[in-house]
Amino acid sequence: MNCKMTVIVLFVCLTYAALSEGMSLKSLGTELRCQCINKESRFIHPKLIQNVELIPSGPHCANTEVIATMKTGKKICLEPTAPWVKILIKAIMEKAEYCSDERL
Repeated sequence: MNCKMTVIVLFVCLTYAALSEGMSLKSLGTELRCQCINKESRFIHPKLIQNVELIPSGPHCANTEVIATMKTGKKICLEPTAPWVKILIKAIMEKAEYCSDERL
């Protein structure tokens, strides 16, 4: 093989490796960036919320993220510094602590 062909084969192999690695991270549900761009600070009644996901800051994102899944299925990013969101997070943490103590 000549030098040009070797470079092309190497490029194709590296491209395939990069794409397949990216796909495997995505299939694991690993996001390597912040998920919340716009954050909602207005009060949302807890009866409308089905699930709340707390994502601590880390190498993927410098911000703590709070993502609420509504009963309609829509996901909304909540402003973690909003007073009502702080109360919601505290209640979730206390419930999680209570449930872990109950298992002992």
